[in-house]
Formats: sequence, structure tokens, C-alpha cells
Amino acid sequence: MARKINSAGIKLVQKFEGLKLQAYLCPAGVWTIGYGHTKGVKKGDEITQAEADKLLAQDLGQCGEQVEKCVRVPLHDNQFAALASFVFNAGIGSLLSSTLLRRLNNGDYDCVPSELSKWVKALNPKTGKKVALPGLVKRRAAEGQLWLDTDHGDTFLNTSDMPQIIHADDSRTIYSVAARDGLRVRSGAGMQFEIQKVLPKDTQVYVVREKDGWAAIDAEGDGAIDGWVSMDFLKVHQP
Repeated sequence: MARKINSAGIKLVQKFEGLKLQAYLCPAGVWTIGYGHTKGVKKGDEITQAEADKLLAQDLGQCGEQVEKCVRVPLHDNQFAALASFVFNAGIGSLLSSTLLRRLNNGDYDCVPSELSKWVKALNPKTGKKVALPGLVKRRAAEGQLWLDTDHGDTFLNTSDMPQIIHADDSRTIYSVAARDGLRVRSGAGMQFEIQKVLPKDTQVYVVREKDGWAAIDAEGDGAIDGWVSMDFLKVHQP
């Protein structure tokens, strides 16, 4: 039997998605209805509250199944719900390509809130550029807080006082472009793929995955793949 999303997770999704009984365009230009439902939605669609609740249950159920398939470590109910909310909003492809999933499956539970906080950008349909949105910043923070809300016995983890010594969390290796004339970013791993853009020398990027001498890179630090480049022209960045 599929694992269900707990009430805390459902309330989080309901809060940030909001309820709309008539189809509307989300900020990223996607037709949406109910609590953030997008599949098959078109202009002019209308539903009832009961239909919205049913769609939400179905969508969250699918997200939960996807989380169960790719996460290989045990999760508390709140941790499971936090990741299901993320998948509901960002899609399973985002989780599969993320540093978050790699680190979590290696047992790094503490990385999740900070890794979630990187996923706060959406594509502006007017400019074609990815921009940070306040709503996404707040949602990722809420998901991170839900993730951490699992151990009430540790006074340090649950203190409301603000620590004055804090540390960044990014274990990923930073690479720099070594090509003198700039490095071509392609849509796939190979010379046959279309060139999307050229990165100037010394541009810093993260490598998400490697394939046959090619690297899928994250140029903005949000965990998303921005294209593929030849590994021959990347070098480990020296601060």
C-alpha cells in the first residue's frame, strides 16, 4: 500500500498552492486549477471544492510514490511529506537531478533544508530568464522547517534563539571554464547537439553528472541542469 502524505504536508501544499476553482495561468505560464493541479488543464476549466480535494489527493499520492522510488534511506512522516511537497511543486525530474537526492541517499539528512533553499527560481515567460520568486523562497523554507520537525527531544535542534555562528552548506565541487575562447554549452552530451550558449573563460559551474567525457552542468547553483559541456575544458576551481 502506498505511503500517504500526513496532514502537515497536505496543509503546507494547500497553503502555498492556494485554492482556485477556475483555471488560471501560474507565474510560469502554466494553466492551473484547484490546489496547483496542472495535468490536462486548459483555459475556461472549472471544478468544485470536492473535485479539487480529489485531485490534490491523487497528485500528492503520485508524488509520494515517486519519492519512495528514488529515496533509498528511511524517512520520518514529516521528511517524506516535505519531499512530496517539493516534487509536487518542482517535479520529480528536479529531485532526480538534484544534489539533494545524491547527498540524502548517502545519509546526509542535514543537507536537505539548505539544498531545498536553492530551488527558488522560475522561468519568466516574458524574458526567458530564471528569476527567484518570494513565494518559492517561503515555500522552500517551510518545507525545510517541516523536514526538521522530527526530533523534539534535542533542545539544540529546537531552540528558538538565533545562533550567532553559522556555516554555509555546499559540499559540491566548483569547476571553472578553462577554454580560452569560451566553452560551448550544448543541449546534450555530444558534438551533434545544438549549442545553447557560450560560457566565458573562468565561469564557475557545478557538475551534476558525467557521461562519456561530457558533463551536465548547473551554472546557477539551483540544482537544475543548464546544458552539457566537454569535461576537457573544465578544471577544479581554486579559491
